[in-house]
Amino acid sequence: MAERGRPRRFDRTDALDRALMAFWRKGYEATSMGDLVAAMGINSPSLYAAYGSKEALFCEAVQHYCEHYAVGLLSALNDARDAAHGLAAMFDAAITLFTQPRHPYGCFIVMAAAGNAPASPEIQDKLSELRRERSDHIAARIERDVAEGRLRPDLPIGALADLYTAILQGMAVAARDGISPSRLAHLYIPSLSLLDGIPRCRRGDDP
Repeated sequence: MAERGRPRRFDRTDALDRALMAFWRKGYEATSMGDLVAAMGINSPSLYAAYGSKEALFCEAVQHYCEHYAVGLLSALNDARDAAHGLAAMFDAAITLFTQPRHPYGCFIVMAAAGNAPASPEIQDKLSELRRERSDHIAARIERDVAEGRLRPDLPIGALADLYTAILQGMAVAARDGISPSRLAHLYIPSLSLLDGIPRCRRGDDP
């Protein structure tokens, strides 16, 4: 017989994963504490004792997503033999992640930044930081190929990194709308040719 007054034990990682799914499915604002209690299988006092607040729980859910779901994208980018293959591998890994039927479609970070995001400036800053980091990782991968002589030294690395990040975010939204994996692949494939040659013309320049 369990001792009275002893708090119910729960698997913190499993409970956090369940909270992530609730936030991912409905967004921060629309996910009530009642939704979280039901999803995590713990009572409200235990939830507050373990995480402190809904906002703090959301922050942990963001970290959990980065460490257990999105981590494969960075590995795919960096482990390939060159930047083009790394980007292709990253996009393919993203398509697999974004279209998994065992969790909501799309990217949790991208969806969390939409209209149903938390109003907290701290959380908004964290989400913005994560999106900037993705662009920084892509830029670093392209820079490695430039340094090793695989790519032209005059490539606009920052602009390319921002473009590939935007494509990745667009794929997340498209996946949320139910676009098929094969159609998602066609969103990024043409962009890889940009690594071989970039138009020199800028806005305001003569054609």
